[in-house]
Amino acid sequence: MKHRNLLISAFALVALAQLFVPWQMISRQPKVAETGVEYKFKVDSKAKSDDNWAGASIRGKYIWLKFEEDHIKIADKKEWENLQSAYVLLSHDSAGFAKIESVTKTKPQNSIEWIRARTWVNWKDTTSLHLDYPFNMYYFKDTSPKDVESILKNGLGDSLKVSYLSVKIKENQFFVTDLIIDGISFKEMMDKMKKSKP
Repeated sequence: MKHRNLLISAFALVALAQLFVPWQMISRQPKVAETGVEYKFKVDSKAKSDDNWAGASIRGKYIWLKFEEDHIKIADKKEWENLQSAYVLLSHDSAGFAKIESVTKTKPQNSIEWIRARTWVNWKDTTSLHLDYPFNMYYFKDTSPKDVESILKNGLGDSLKVSYLSVKIKENQFFVTDLIIDGISFKEMMDKMKKSKP
């Protein structure tokens, strides 16, 4: 009987721990939205995707985005090869877009403007450390993937149009504000498309 009670108690503790982590992340989002530093991650219009347009691809209800600022030059690939993730310190370039200031293996102490990203070294380009940000997947709801596809083809396929993901960041917490395609909010485009349908 004691063994059974112990198992039930252990199960309850594990369940509470699993609920606590997502709750903690969700409860921090409004604070990050208010006090986080805004960064505009420019979509890479030169990068071709599997879907034949630049900088993005659709997977289920997500738009997978490829950013211009997703890599940094490194001197020694061996130093980074086996590392799973690193801390990316950010700043703004002269046009106001996100810029990688530096990448470090240790948690930054004197800045709130950083995010943790997965790292990898491409065997074709061993002089760059590539980064996968935790927000490179943009979720869209209540919208047909075909509608999203037509917007992406028209907006991201033109290299003269500037598109970016607006993200607020504070000490590894982030809040995605909007995806902007050629100066127009993706959310607004979706709303207009829904209203125009019979």
